[in-house]
Amino acid sequence: MSLTTDLQLPRLKTDYWNDYFRPGGTWEERSGREQTRLFARAFCRHTRLDRNNRLCFADSSCALGDAMPILHDHFPNARLFGFDFSPIAIDRCKQAFGNVASFAVADIENIDGLYDVIYSSATLEHFPDYREKARALLRHCRHLAIMVPFDEKRNGQDLQHDPDHDHVVTFREDSFDFLVQEQLATKILPPRIFAVPGAWSWSRQRWLVEASRNVGRLVLRRPLARNKKMILFEVVSSLFPGDTRD
Repeated sequence: MSLTTDLQLPRLKTDYWNDYFRPGGTWEERSGREQTRLFARAFCRHTRLDRNNRLCFADSSCALGDAMPILHDHFPNARLFGFDFSPIAIDRCKQAFGNVASFAVADIENIDGLYDVIYSSATLEHFPDYREKARALLRHCRHLAIMVPFDEKRNGQDLQHDPDHDHVVTFREDSFDFLVQEQLATKILPPRIFAVPGAWSWSRQRWLVEASRNVGRLVLRRPLARNKKMILFEVVSSLFPGDTRD
């Protein structure tokens, strides 16, 4: 992974993530596999992509590949590819899901080939240089689907680079408009904002608890708790012809 000097943090190095993705490692302990599946299901519900098209579809940061069976079911005619910069993750992907997708070791800025769709789920919020990451991905696809946390705050403020936190960018509806301004994209479809309970947003039980607590917060004039949501950007490239939507 290509990172600036001040970002050489252990959690962003390959050896750290290899250990993270090993069998029984932190990724599984923290329910990373289930989160991947929940994000993929949410993407399939909200994307405008034509599910019947014969797409060449790549997941740019596939982790242990748990999105692949869901993507395969939703896009039955698609050829699926998965990339991750952790060799251990990719080895496990090949063993578990090699029958539905092809996998290779690559970081975001070193993906090869041209794809109808590149899917980036819950990834770019980790990078202060998210703009460069988005530019790199868009150079390899006709349709770039980016799903990230929406309007995430820390202590009431927009996120900044902080070595003690993984998420370092706050995204809003206009966060990728620069791709159109730079003429890398012809348009960005109206972003869709939604909850993903169990992966990022509150569960139904948590929602009921927080709604009750917000009544007290309102009476005491304290800040209200907000449910966390994701936002899906669907970017249409100007670099390659072709429309992958309905």
